Amino acid sequence: MASDFDILRQHLHIEVADDLLALALTHPSAVGEGGERTVKSNQRLEFLGDAILGTVVAAYFYTAQPDLPEGTLTQYKAAAVRGSSLAKAARRLNLGDYLILGKGEDSSGGRRRETILADVFEALTGAIFLSDGFDAARTFVLAALAEEITAAAQNAVNVKNRLQEKTQAIGLGTPVYLTQDSGILGNERFTAQVFLKEQAHGAGRGKTKQSAECHAAQAALDNFSKHKRK
Repeated sequence: MASDFDILRQHLHIEVADDLLALALTHPSAVGEGGERTVKSNQRLEFLGDAILGTVVAAYFYTAQPDLPEGTLTQYKAAAVRGSSLAKAARRLNLGDYLILGKGEDSSGGRRRETILADVFEALTGAIFLSDGFDAARTFVLAALAEEITAAAQNAVNVKNRLQEKTQAIGLGTPVYLTQDSGILGNERFTAQVFLKEQAHGAGRGKTKQSAECHAAQAALDNFSKHKRK
């Protein structure tokens, strides 16, 4: 009889071994405290998968959109790999059914929680990379995120403009961005917050000032959507 892992491997067309697959699916709530949570949960794989996702999607848009400037490419990438996009893809793949959660997290709806689903998608990407290499991880990412990648190219015209149109329409005025440079070279050198009437509504990080502000603007739009649904 096929195990759950066998079913998942067949479903995703991957060859990740049981121990690595189990690690990718293990949420920190299922293990101990302190450093043990990082070593025995999917947090380290999540870190690795995040970097691979960014590389795969950035390379895709760089090749597919040769005439677009860096700022627009950044917006496309941000839309495709933000948490809500990864969680949506994870739901399509039914990853929540395979999560290894603590009893409390499981009973409180952790299998449907957006942040947990986004994290497990990243962790699984990292596991595929370690098991089968970059080409296999790229194949998985581009297939799993096909809908989000297409939507990003169609809808992420200018997230800062979209935020401004929304905030002006509801009487909150023009967004103001506070951006800081850590001075440390890396993928998330800049941090940004977006303020409306002196109140922070979203925060983001990025390799450039523009990308950090785009992430902050998207976070603000996501926050407005969440409040609207409540």
